Amino acid sequence: MSKDAMKIGVLFSQSGMMGVTENAHLKGVLLACEEINRAGGIQGRMIDPIILDPAGSDEKYAALATELLVKHRVNVIFGACLSTSRKAVLPVVERFNGILFYPSVYEGFEYSPNVIYGGAVPNQVVLPLLDYLYQNEGRRIALIGSETLYAREVNRIVKEFLAGSDGKVTQEVYLPIGASDDHFQVVLSRLEPGQVDAIISTVVGQDSVTLYNAFCDVGLDGQALPIASLTATESEIACMRPEARAGHISAASYFSTLRTPLNETFRAAYLARFGKDCEPGVYSEVPYWQVHMLADAARQAGGDETDALLSSLSGSVFKSPGGDVFLDTQTNHATLRPMIGRSTRSGQFEILWRSATVVAPDPYLVSYDRTVSERMS
Repeated sequence: MSKDAMKIGVLFSQSGMMGVTENAHLKGVLLACEEINRAGGIQGRMIDPIILDPAGSDEKYAALATELLVKHRVNVIFGACLSTSRKAVLPVVERFNGILFYPSVYEGFEYSPNVIYGGAVPNQVVLPLLDYLYQNEGRRIALIGSETLYAREVNRIVKEFLAGSDGKVTQEVYLPIGASDDHFQVVLSRLEPGQVDAIISTVVGQDSVTLYNAFCDVGLDGQALPIASLTATESEIACMRPEARAGHISAASYFSTLRTPLNETFRAAYLARFGKDCEPGVYSEVPYWQVHMLADAARQAGGDETDALLSSLSGSVFKSPGGDVFLDTQTNHATLRPMIGRSTRSGQFEILWRSATVVAPDPYLVSYDRTVSERMS
């Protein structure tokens, strides 16, 4: 790579329990970088991704973020998935005035001028998911999550809305990351037949695979009692047994089965680059458009100096595979179009519902009373 290349940091766990998810992030970044470079780069400058592996350790996330900003002299990092990892990187990025492109769904209630938040916040996926469940499954909800900040905070929000909408939490359980199949089976066996309408899952990474396989092993049926996940995407369900993945629900701002010309081009390129059995999901789509958005901002700014990039990024618009994306000028969060999908034995999602309009981010939920409105259309 030329010395005039624009270096970017890439900080995703390629190993460990989050590898199944964060390798999907990495693939989205790599595909976008390769497309930009084939097209001549950014005003002739190629993008040079400096890829480091924190292996699921929040301490390594902080240390490697420092290495990227200080030793490698990057101004921009694409990285982190778990909220604890993001919060480990955040003070480093702010101290050295870098930019973190964060690509994951998360619990909201955060803002930093140095972070570009690409993942959905609760008003964009949690509320549509609850609306869908109320209309199609019922109001008796079991909550099963990984022992993470994300799961605790999202379920706090879920319980507020259920309490204001005649809903009921039948069970609330958090399992340590890396819990065994037997551990999940014990939790699932406690579900009372006929007393639960759906399970909302905030289980993350490889543990999503364990949860769904255990669900199948104890004889539960996704058509009768669906797992409604905020975190299971194409990359996770690809690792499950076909009979374990079928019939469950996920809420996201992107599914690979979306039938639009932009997405069909993106999906074809992704399959050609990473293999025909490797479907893209939202964990790849978001960093893909974030890299392209960075490239557009760098062209407008005439370089990669942090303050100039942040100015160019504010209010950015990009036509992503999932639809038009707009960065809110006040919060640095993305306007997205939420969808509900049902997973199939083939490892894809049948799209059951797609919002008629884009949904602006409301990371602090300031515009909502705590009720489920059943307002889907």
